[in-house]
Amino acid sequence: MAASIAAWAPNAHAEENIARDEGNHPMHALELEPHALLAPFYDHGLPGFGIRATATLSSYGFIDGVNDSVGLGFGADWTRDTTWVPVVMQWNFWLSEHWSVFGEPGVALRMRDDFEDRGPDFTIYGGGRYRFGRAAALTMRIGHPAASLGVSFFL
Repeated sequence: MAASIAAWAPNAHAEENIARDEGNHPMHALELEPHALLAPFYDHGLPGFGIRATATLSSYGFIDGVNDSVGLGFGADWTRDTTWVPVVMQWNFWLSEHWSVFGEPGVALRMRDDFEDRGPDFTIYGGGRYRFGRAAALTMRIGHPAASLGVSFFL
């Protein structure tokens, strides 16, 4: 019986590690990402939505021999009472054909309470992508001031 189950079970395949294949990632000039978000530090974690655009600055990042890239991200996020306009540096690490991770330090202009309360917020995010098509990926980001889940389109 065990032999028949093993014969019918699909083979597990590990993805090829491309973390050291410098430049072996989807080449694109712009990434657009609409997303849903939660802002646990503001508005008692109320849900919101946003959009992010990241322009590729370099397809070859800061570390020689590593499959990394660098971009400039900007966008807008909204919850019931707060709007943020973030500007971040996105540092990507491409791990396999389908998986990548990134870090995003930056700053966001925060506007609350009908723009009565305005000011800069330090932002820092970590995230990851699962690429499910040639030019699309599921993207998750967590950090300050919000966490988001969206779909990235590579243009």
